[in-house]
Amino acid sequence: MGYRALNALWPRAVFWLLLPAMAVQGLWLRRRATRLEGAAGERRGVVGDGAALHLLALGDSIIDGVGTGHMAASLPVQFAKAVAKRLQRRVHWRVEGASGHDAEAVIGRLDSLEAGIPADVVLVSVGVNDVTGLSGTRRWQRCLQRLLAGIRGRWPDALVLFAGLPPMDLFPLPPQPLKFALGLRAATLDRIARTVLASDGRAIHVPTRIDPERHGFCADGFHPSAESCTLWAMELAAELAQELAGQPAKPLPAIETRRTAR
Repeated sequence: MGYRALNALWPRAVFWLLLPAMAVQGLWLRRRATRLEGAAGERRGVVGDGAALHLLALGDSIIDGVGTGHMAASLPVQFAKAVAKRLQRRVHWRVEGASGHDAEAVIGRLDSLEAGIPADVVLVSVGVNDVTGLSGTRRWQRCLQRLLAGIRGRWPDALVLFAGLPPMDLFPLPPQPLKFALGLRAATLDRIARTVLASDGRAIHVPTRIDPERHGFCADGFHPSAESCTLWAMELAAELAQELAGQPAKPLPAIETRRTAR
């Protein structure tokens, strides 16, 4: 067995070895965790001026604005604002997400949408609930492939931005060794996501960086704060602008942008 194979297998082995301790700590965590609702406010809106750009945000509690208080402070709407400002576009945004959604549930959400919804950009956040729900790696890979195929079936030319799984070992709430094990598993699923997305020329995996300090999280110690979502949205908007500038063969309609510095 080669080095690469061993490097991919050891996190999985450690994760399953830690599973008994994780089960006990998981029960403790369920009792202790603060339960937050999805953000208040509308799930559709328009921001900015210029040529129209349609944004669909699809996924889990991050998309639903959990921890931000109001949808205006959520990642999808902050992203829409950042895109509108950076690209000088009138962004029509729509949020389709819910707390607790794993990849299978997100596919169901996508399938339930009415036909004819426009989308030039699809922002996807999914995976954390697959980590906590102990989804197998093969199931995760198949679900991502189905999700991407479902998006392509509706919007063949849309640019897909996949927010990478966060480093869950930096989350304040979980105790050790649960924190360590969650971090390993999240990294494993994120590597699979990168591989799946690499097969699609209009899909981008954007690594998720989080502030390890407590102020980077909301009151539950598990979801990002409104401030973190603002910074996160700016990073995603910069990635979008750079990708558009680097793909002149398939630009969004009437786009006028230039490559942004990194």
